[in-house]
Amino acid sequence: MPENNYVDVNGLKMFYIEKGEGQTLILLHGGISVADDNWANQIEFFSKYFRVIATDSRGHGRTNNPTEEFSYKIMADDIAALIQELNLENPSVCGWSDGGQIVLEIGINHPDLAKALVVGGVLSEISDNYLSTMKFWGIEGPGNVDFDKLREVIPQFAKKLPEIHSAVYGPEYWKKLLQDISKMWLDPSEFPGKRIEQIKTPVLIITGDRDAAISIDESVKIYKSIPNAELAIIPSADHDVCYTKPDLFNNMVLEFLTRHKE
Repeated sequence: MPENNYVDVNGLKMFYIEKGEGQTLILLHGGISVADDNWANQIEFFSKYFRVIATDSRGHGRTNNPTEEFSYKIMADDIAALIQELNLENPSVCGWSDGGQIVLEIGINHPDLAKALVVGGVLSEISDNYLSTMKFWGIEGPGNVDFDKLREVIPQFAKKLPEIHSAVYGPEYWKKLLQDISKMWLDPSEFPGKRIEQIKTPVLIITGDRDAAISIDESVKIYKSIPNAELAIIPSADHDVCYTKPDLFNNMVLEFLTRHKE
């Protein structure tokens, strides 16, 4: 069974799941998800090959957020502090969606921290596709969320939100989380732009060919901008590749990480 743990890092009491042995693989979930939900199809699989550490990001699930700040750079600093506190030597780091944006910031701001990076469902800059998808989900503007629309368009996920985010701040906290984090989602300065050219760590970029928020052209642009990057496009897959195409996702990531173990 996975172990549930907490560690004090960067002013947070961070929750993480740990399972497996060997070299470390850190898993970073998407925005408004949590570790055990986002990575339900990955923790067990990767624990056969790695020591898996799957965190709840700041302000998500069982991790608190005393400053109420959300920033991809700050969240990358959280993971850097986690790596230092747990004495993890050159782990690999895999992130999806917001988790992937955090991984890009790790590659930019903490270049010697990880031996390999995997990013999925990420942007270098805000696009029209991304803004349209946000509005479709009910994110009308920074801090402005139409909760009824959110429940209508993603009902199964929306139904989970009060439960998965109730541990620290109670069952109504998920609404504040969405309002606060939407400010980060819609802030152009939060996205790395040309700074991704600074990433020297080997990176696997994964995208679904039917991701409404992230176009294939955007993923190709990121791939071409990072010197040591590889690109995997998963067919007939939307933004939720981890859930909808877990076998393809897992095996692509495993093959990449195996090549970069040393």
